[in-house]
Amino acid sequence: MMNEPFFQKNNNPILWIKPWKDANIVAGFTTRENGISLPPYNSNNLGFHVEDNPDHVLQNRKQVAEQINIPLKQWVMADQVHDNYVQLINENHKGRGIYTKEDALVATDGLITSTKNVMCTALYADCVPLYFYDKVNFTVAIAHAGWKGTVANIAKKTIENFKILSSNIEDIEVVIGPSICKTCYQVNDHVIQHIDPKYNNCYQGKDNDYHLDLKMLNQQLLLDEGIPVNNIHISNYCTSHHSMFFSHRRDQHPTGRMMGFIAIV
Repeated sequence: MMNEPFFQKNNNPILWIKPWKDANIVAGFTTRENGISLPPYNSNNLGFHVEDNPDHVLQNRKQVAEQINIPLKQWVMADQVHDNYVQLINENHKGRGIYTKEDALVATDGLITSTKNVMCTALYADCVPLYFYDKVNFTVAIAHAGWKGTVANIAKKTIENFKILSSNIEDIEVVIGPSICKTCYQVNDHVIQHIDPKYNNCYQGKDNDYHLDLKMLNQQLLLDEGIPVNNIHISNYCTSHHSMFFSHRRDQHPTGRMMGFIAIV
């Protein structure tokens, strides 16, 4: 397996963000391992919306809550729609979307908070997790960046919310998490036409057959917003290459979802 510089796997099926191994931050990414969901959602599926048995999903979530030591009642989850809306959350949002999908925050692909013990979460199966941490202003966020959210610049929208909360751009660190790699991510003209030509170094190909590097594209968008290059950390994990992840592209049938999470504790 390729060396992974930023995510560390311990005894449980959680990948922890190593640069932020901080007593006051809990941040990481789940794998598909050690859950109870049955095929094709085997086994640690955390998404209600993929039509898995909801009792299995809830049991998987309870198990993850124990592994990361953050109770379910402190989680917040959104109904993701592949767009760029980022919502500020606080104590009043605790538990939203955790026990039923109908209760999730509506049409939201990013969560940001400065409130302790409120966990920002998002679900993935190839899309890019963007984790944000301002350790000076003590604010965290997570964003869900598929190709649509990426070209809609959810990275910029998240940073704008940090600025509203008085963060300085040079204090924001970002981790680009496990997601599909350029080799595995084949797209057509429709996708490429939505990408600003100045980012043409993020894809290769021609004639309706391209390979797009979503991690690099998000990195370029973050740099353009002023995030220092040394503040951006990029995971080497490809969700399509590695069997410990769900992959919408690779599995070619209904599949489960991993969860990215970050909280101030």
